[in-house]
Amino acid sequence: MMTAYRHVGKVSMLAAVATALLVCTGAVGAAGQAAVGDKVLALWLWGSTVRSQGADKVAQDLAKHGVTDVFLLVRGTAGKADYQSSLAPPAEEGKEALGDLLKACRPLGIKVHAWFVFNQDKAYTDEHPEDRLWHHGNASTEFKPYEITDGRVCPASEAHLEYTKAMIKEVLEGYDVDGIHLDYIRYGHMVYCFCERHMKKAAELGIDVDRVRQVLFDTNYASPAQPDLYFEKFIEGDPDVAAWVNMRREEVQTAAAAFREAAESVKPGVAFSAALMPEGALEETYAFAMCHYSQSYEDAGKLYDFVCPMAYHLDYDKAPDWVGQVTAGTIEAVGSGVPVYAGIQAYGDKADYDQVKQAVEAALEGGAKGIALFRYGTMTEEFWSAVEAAMK
Repeated sequence: MMTAYRHVGKVSMLAAVATALLVCTGAVGAAGQAAVGDKVLALWLWGSTVRSQGADKVAQDLAKHGVTDVFLLVRGTAGKADYQSSLAPPAEEGKEALGDLLKACRPLGIKVHAWFVFNQDKAYTDEHPEDRLWHHGNASTEFKPYEITDGRVCPASEAHLEYTKAMIKEVLEGYDVDGIHLDYIRYGHMVYCFCERHMKKAAELGIDVDRVRQVLFDTNYASPAQPDLYFEKFIEGDPDVAAWVNMRREEVQTAAAAFREAAESVKPGVAFSAALMPEGALEETYAFAMCHYSQSYEDAGKLYDFVCPMAYHLDYDKAPDWVGQVTAGTIEAVGSGVPVYAGIQAYGDKADYDQVKQAVEAALEGGAKGIALFRYGTMTEEFWSAVEAAMK
């Protein structure tokens, strides 16, 4: 990873126009922000946990520990629905987590947000292989592009975008949820996506795809490789690399804006939020984030009512104070009007009382309006005690 990245001002015309439209039309309303307050204690919760432990037991435990908001996974990477859906297969036949958890949480005053994974949907791609993500290619394919078969979806797929919009509407029409929460609303790596639709789209935009592929090859696969080359080309404003990155950014932004519009069409004012990769919050890793994820914090500030940067410091081999740096960087990037609930790592062998407590403290000192714990299924009494001590 490079150590001296800087912000790059060049964005695609499509991204700029789409973002401007959001601002002009007031797509981000005060109602969504008013639905969440200071020192929010949120967490991510798998539907399988609700189904295995029981909604009442889970809700009582959440209330006991002062949880205010829950992001319940209703469509994960498998693409199965944890609610009654006519569009996607069920996560478990005859059961659903969303309705049960809403019923259990409502009397306790706990808000429930429907959590959707965007860029991986195995059930969908099994039925629609034409919408799979395509890799740049590696030695095993003689560096020719190949499709990914684990469920990852091409973010440029209009069909999958419409399908996801329909699922969001289906949830809001059938359940009185407090919010829609997006995850994986990004690319996963710089080596994606080289499907036919992207080849055609890039050509129409005047991008030399062969040159982009060559720079990616030199960065990742050449011997010796030049691991910083792609980032350097982006920073320099290379006409092909920068245009390719910005094309992907526009796709991510357009998808998020479409999902917000879909949510608002059914339930105006419903909270709309996202989990974000942390690198985009920091100037020194901005180019890394844009080249790999094409997930812009600047765009996020115009799209979401609140954001959750996933500042999982132990996974990044960072000290807890890094969480505060990510939090402060997020606030600067998205704007002070968008509440930040810092994602806190509460899982893994390295996590303990001190690590969790110090991470929460750093987030709050960095300006977070609350925290989001990943995840309920890995929380222990030790972790709960750490959170309570830090949030006093």
